[in-house]
Amino acid sequence: MKRSQYIAVATVAGMLAALGATAATTTLAAAAPTRPSHAPKATYVGERAPLTTSAPSAAALRTPGIGDVLGGTELKSPEVEARENSPQGGSSVLNGNVRPPSAASVPLSQNQSGVVSSFQGLNHFDSRYSGGGNTFSGEPPDQGMCVGGNYVFEIVNSVVQVYTKSGKPLIAGDKAFPDGPSVGLTLNEFFDLPPTFVRPDGPFGPYMFDTSCLYDPSTQRWFATSANLDQDPATGDFTGANQVWLAVSTSSNPLGSWKIWSIDTSNNGQNGTPDHGCLDGYCFGDYPQIGMDAEGFYIATNEFEFFGDGFNGTQLYALSKDDLVAGQTSPTMQMFENVPTATYNDLSYTMQPVNALPAEWDPSANGTMYFGMSGSPYSDSLVRSIALYGLSNTNSLATNDPYLTLSETSVPTQAYATPGFAQQQSGPMPLLSCVNDRACIGVHYPNIRNPLVLDAGNSGKVYGAWLHDGDVYLTTGTPLTGSGAAWYNTNNGAWKGIKQRTGVAWFVVRPDASASGLDASLQGNGYLAVQGANLTYPSIVVGPTGAGAIGATLTGPNNFPSAAVAQFAPGKAPSAVQITGQGVGPNDGFTGTGVGGYDPRWGDYPAATVTPDGTMWFANEYVASRCTSAEFAVDTTCGYNRSFYANWSTHITGVTPLQ
Repeated sequence: MKRSQYIAVATVAGMLAALGATAATTTLAAAAPTRPSHAPKATYVGERAPLTTSAPSAAALRTPGIGDVLGGTELKSPEVEARENSPQGGSSVLNGNVRPPSAASVPLSQNQSGVVSSFQGLNHFDSRYSGGGNTFSGEPPDQGMCVGGNYVFEIVNSVVQVYTKSGKPLIAGDKAFPDGPSVGLTLNEFFDLPPTFVRPDGPFGPYMFDTSCLYDPSTQRWFATSANLDQDPATGDFTGANQVWLAVSTSSNPLGSWKIWSIDTSNNGQNGTPDHGCLDGYCFGDYPQIGMDAEGFYIATNEFEFFGDGFNGTQLYALSKDDLVAGQTSPTMQMFENVPTATYNDLSYTMQPVNALPAEWDPSANGTMYFGMSGSPYSDSLVRSIALYGLSNTNSLATNDPYLTLSETSVPTQAYATPGFAQQQSGPMPLLSCVNDRACIGVHYPNIRNPLVLDAGNSGKVYGAWLHDGDVYLTTGTPLTGSGAAWYNTNNGAWKGIKQRTGVAWFVVRPDASASGLDASLQGNGYLAVQGANLTYPSIVVGPTGAGAIGATLTGPNNFPSAAVAQFAPGKAPSAVQITGQGVGPNDGFTGTGVGGYDPRWGDYPAATVTPDGTMWFANEYVASRCTSAEFAVDTTCGYNRSFYANWSTHITGVTPLQ
């Protein structure tokens, strides 16, 4: 979450040679396997009806004038992760006390070779004005995207849409502006819940965020998740109660009906949860990331105290996939609590599930699911290792008495660190201009200036994780020598350019899971970078042939935030970064202003997947909206493309593998 949301290849040797990286086979000490400590329950909520594709009748719609932001409460934030005692790293590198790694640059290209689909996905207008406008303004989008059959399913904060593969939206939604574009369903509508906020005065309902989805070709089912915080219906105050909601389609058609479950993540000893002793009785399961293998469906959360400053590490939930697909009201489920990391002698932080095509799921140790974890949050300086967890005996989730074991190992790697902030190209920023004009908003923030900088992934997490031919591919962001990054003052919004840029650090790890635990060796690692710009929030996927790609947002002093893909053929390194979604203006969101706490949110994570035919799909944030202050004064939606408070968009790209 961490937002101020107020409201490789089959043959690795060639890739290593091309990037000048060195293969290694050393393995650091592995932790002894652990067993689940609790068997919580997933509460069956029911089956929701097929998704409605047509808009309600015009008579039932609100009819605000263009430019109307519908008034009342706009911004809302639980403000949890940023204040907590979770690992935060990289400060010595970002402050210039430690030199970041160096990397060669690859060229930027506008060549669309291999791109079979490219379209704007959901944007902030959709998020703010779906559900008749009964939502909050929020950023960043936190992207979930999955692909199956003829459909692309996208789920972000706070809206869901289904597209054809060519980009046609199939859900019109309850439009706040009757003559506006399709807006999809709110998360609350999708999960069959009351609105998060009925304008103008309430009541308040569930506050849903941090979304993800997966399509399973083996069962032809769609899986979608969202975190939720309960609000007091009358006041809108957060009560502390929270859950992860899970929906599974009943057919291969995502427009059909869905079964829905809720998993209590408060962990206060109520509703079958363990009691983790969080302040005032509520822990908080943040940033749920999902994965699956032959028999299991997995959710990994970062647990914080909701009303305090405590951090309890990763909570790992394992459910029977067969039970979910069958719609069992009490699916088999186990939980690993407060997962430690022996590698960094601390609590784990963001165990990223390593997904794969069904043919690539690892049968070792009676089924093993992997999770990658970055070491950069644990060091103020450079780190030279990466951790891998293996959850084994996952086939036992198909039985009534599963017996799972979780093991950790790590490998030495190239140097990398937590990135900081990225510059973007200057351009019209009507919200920022308004914020800096007392006559417009009644407040003045003297230190912020055009353009605002962007969070380049300063949580240091693994963002991309994929399994192919027995190798685990992982990506994270890292500062590199060069230009395009920024020093940023989170207390007042002041910034200046620094001699750094953010690039991608990638790793290829060969795991060896057995009944006695987990070992691993580093098969290769390297960097991906462009000159004078940044690549942020990187994902990675590898198709059946070993060809793959890295997806990211490209941004810099001469680049508006754009969607980008770097493809690589089997055994080779990426030779260029393709701009697949050209940004047309700077990000102009509230989180980088004093209203948003000077926390310029971007990301918070990307999405990527591969279909069995080898087509690779990416969802990345970019900016598709541009308007001047004069245009904004007349129409704050800028032609149904943004809201008053934000202008982010998402871009979806499908690319065929290189040969």
